[in-house]
Amino acid sequence: MRKASNILYIFSLISIFAFLYSCNSENNNVKNNKLNNKDTVQIKEIKSKKIGPRLSVKEKKQKFIDLMLPIILSVKEEYKQNLDWVKSIEKKKKLSKVEKERLNALMKEFRAKDIKDLEERLVTHPTSIVLAQASIESAWGTSRFFKEANNIFGVWSFNPNDPRIPTKGSRNGKKIYLYKYKSLRESIYDYFKLLATRDVFEQFRKERLKTQDPFVLVNYLDKYSEQGQKYVETLKNQIRHNNFTRYDRYSLEPTPHLEKRNPVKSINHLH
Repeated sequence: MRKASNILYIFSLISIFAFLYSCNSENNNVKNNKLNNKDTVQIKEIKSKKIGPRLSVKEKKQKFIDLMLPIILSVKEEYKQNLDWVKSIEKKKKLSKVEKERLNALMKEFRAKDIKDLEERLVTHPTSIVLAQASIESAWGTSRFFKEANNIFGVWSFNPNDPRIPTKGSRNGKKIYLYKYKSLRESIYDYFKLLATRDVFEQFRKERLKTQDPFVLVNYLDKYSEQGQKYVETLKNQIRHNNFTRYDRYSLEPTPHLEKRNPVKSINHLH
């Protein structure tokens, strides 16, 4: 029995050292401003999104950022790869059947009028803005909708056939529902698509073709919330106070094939 216990003890030590080594390697990746798609997969597979009640406010915020950042970068990389692909086939005289199908699918998904319009819609914006909106809308990952529905950005659902959960509020006597996503990644993908397709964000899309300055771009997100200009100021303060701009230089090392996702149904959103 003692021999078996000793073997178990040695095995446990080896496992602990291996875990610590992997954590250190992951931290080095973040410090070098480069993340691999594997980091995204590992984080996405975590079942519990609890930030931890015993952590300090600063630690809870960092945990939220550590959870969100790789997924945000992964989604932005997918948009970039789609954009690069569209640009690569733009001047082709003849497209293959597969190319036509892919292009038509993207045109339909992003409600694009033509290829140029599609390219503009596939452009993404600074990570600092995404983190600011995510932290505000989800209360740093503590909201019920974040925990129960993977809904990071407060996206509403008006379609009874959508997967969704009810809120405690109502509008004009009607119950308010929020969309329920299968994963955080799906929520982030749909957030970028929402800003890429809704008419109220047309000016925002035009401005992000001119600049990637988050403090300029957030001025055009007043329609995202019923708070209007107050929401814009809240975003600026959130970015500034948490130094979110330091994440704008982070990028994800591209891989030949990004994770396949399930398309999200078109939904309406304004709150």
